[in-house]
Amino acid sequence: MPTNPPPHSQPLQPWQIVIFGLPLLVGAAMSLLLAVFIGKFYIDVVLMPAGIMAIAIVVGRAFDAITDPLMGWVSDHTRSRFGRRKPWIAIGVLGNTAMFYLLLTPPADLDPALAAWWGTAFLIVSFLFLTLSAIPRTAFAAELTLDTLERQSLFGGIAALVAIGALVGALLPTILAGMGIDDQREQMRWQATLYSLAYLGFNALFLMLIKERADFIDRGRVPFVPGIRRAWRNKPFRIMFSSHIITAIPIAMPATLLPFYVQYVLGADEAWIGYYLLAYLISGLVCLPLWLLLAESIGKRKVWLIVSGIAVVGGFALFFADYGDTKFVLIIEILVGSQSAAWLFLGGAMHADVIDYDELRTGARREAQFSALWAVIPKFALIPGAALPLAILGSVGYEPNEAIQSENVTFTMKLLFSAIPALLNAIGLSLMYWYPLSEQRHRQIRDGVAAHAIGKPAIDPITGQQLQPPGLREVDEATAWRMDYFSGRELRLLSHGNQRGVVAVIALKAALLMLATVATGWLGISGIDSIRIDPGPLPAIAITAAGLLLAFTLYHLARLRPALQLTRNPLPSQTIAMHLRTIKQG
Repeated sequence: MPTNPPPHSQPLQPWQIVIFGLPLLVGAAMSLLLAVFIGKFYIDVVLMPAGIMAIAIVVGRAFDAITDPLMGWVSDHTRSRFGRRKPWIAIGVLGNTAMFYLLLTPPADLDPALAAWWGTAFLIVSFLFLTLSAIPRTAFAAELTLDTLERQSLFGGIAALVAIGALVGALLPTILAGMGIDDQREQMRWQATLYSLAYLGFNALFLMLIKERADFIDRGRVPFVPGIRRAWRNKPFRIMFSSHIITAIPIAMPATLLPFYVQYVLGADEAWIGYYLLAYLISGLVCLPLWLLLAESIGKRKVWLIVSGIAVVGGFALFFADYGDTKFVLIIEILVGSQSAAWLFLGGAMHADVIDYDELRTGARREAQFSALWAVIPKFALIPGAALPLAILGSVGYEPNEAIQSENVTFTMKLLFSAIPALLNAIGLSLMYWYPLSEQRHRQIRDGVAAHAIGKPAIDPITGQQLQPPGLREVDEATAWRMDYFSGRELRLLSHGNQRGVVAVIALKAALLMLATVATGWLGISGIDSIRIDPGPLPAIAITAAGLLLAFTLYHLARLRPALQLTRNPLPSQTIAMHLRTIKQG
């Protein structure tokens, strides 16, 4: 029986929040550059076909469905004298810096085909290094403090620094142009150099000064596949994950299309791109303290619903803008921007609350595994949010560097920039209405974790179920995690002694998924006739599907060994029945 009291974090100091957030400030500027400017740079300057650019984004993000969850598991299981987060952050930062610099500085003498390969290769590899650093960093933030108000201060401070970083990213091209650096290649080279140096310096400071929590080192070592299955049984996670998938798309889509929307829908000068970015970002930064105060007063969930409503109204309003309506769009950008920074602290603080609920249910601290699952969302949102719009523009007749596009192209830009993101935000808002965690329930969760730590039962504030400490439940934890390799239907087969049937079912699922992966991958590749020719949206969609199917294939393959082990050492039917009852109650 546990006898040690639960760990308590030391109060966070303001300087720790600043040091933790400085690398994210630079990272926000780098991300804005990639989200808003890199697509048009490669399409109009490097002359990479829009559909090929979309495929480059898709391939890199498709692999994230595999690498992100795996990185979460690896980070939670890492043991080193430098910690379980810092070694991976350091490797990821070094690699991502190199890839970022090379991506922004393609040699001018490359022909379009080689330039396309250059951009594709470095974009894909940069995604991999970003995973190595981002997943452990997000987990690091979630475990830095357990106090609700401190979490809001931490993620509020990070949100402010990220908003400032995005402002820097929006302003720097204008500043460079004011210094006489008008050539776009030269601008990219300057930005690559400045951001790379700042990113390395601030990350070195962070790694030296911010310490990991030693008391959490051994609290996240759970099997990979059962960990994913238990995460999905976590109701707050399930609702938030589903909402995130839908609402992450509207974030990526307008950012990617903004330069096109300004030039061809509004008929405005390129300077308006900067004006809109500044209006959006400054509005978010100014309103951030208001959202923080409101979250303390009425709770994070209600603030989430309010800011989602603003995004919906603003998005639909943008659809009615037409040629020359620059000032109208500026007002809408200020309105929509007012809620932009709120997501930066709401997401982080609410994610950490969900992880606390998982600790009450499982006894484990799995910050990195949960962070990895959440990290998949914005990356895959780039496929429909960033890659597909570019592919669609190519398919409806977009002509690079033309002063005027067809009516069909401009209407498509308007639809993708405004109405579709607003509709998706409305759907995500409706899902979060059912989110069950409040500040009061979170306090009950922390009290329950404390009770478990001294061997006492606790009440699940969401289900009302009494939970024994993990080491004192009907089914011991090692056996329970072992059974979580299997679905409820598979466990019922096992309870009837049909172990070989379960092996056959899992093998069949893996085989069918592998065939589907190969088929969709071939469909995507065969749709690319030449790297010089725009292939349209079909290859991007097919490659996206292939990446997801491959992830599901590997998931089922990872379950084969535990299933085969049960053919030699079957579990008692009574034990399986007790575990199924626990799952149903939860």
